[in-house]
Amino acid sequence: MADLFTIEEFASYVQQDVDTSSATVARRVASGWLMSATGLTAFDVVDDRLFGWALELAAIAFRNPDGAAAESTDDHNVTWDRQRRKDILTEVRTSYGTSGQPQYSFPEADWHWTVVPVVSPITQ
Repeated sequence: MADLFTIEEFASYVQQDVDTSSATVARRVASGWLMSATGLTAFDVVDDRLFGWALELAAIAFRNPDGAAAESTDDHNVTWDRQRRKDILTEVRTSYGTSGQPQYSFPEADWHWTVVPVVSPITQ
């Protein structure tokens, strides 16, 4: 299974030094959300879209682990977009969520058939 991103890539994305433990937990949380949305059990190939979604979800988990809507400390106020996680997972589900669903289109059922008798009628 490929890592969604490295610890260095995550630190670069959030633009701060991060400890390995916190970044690893954020990556696992993002991976869990993505696996739940897609129905996949592993990510063998991480393309640019999946990489971007994983980084953004990990940043959400890292910066706002409680899922709060806002935080205030003295004169510093932060408001988080709580809808963003849902939007990302909806897009992921649409793009990758084919597990357990038909992959092809099937023709409409043909109900215009006739019953063929199993035995021929007895004539007298």
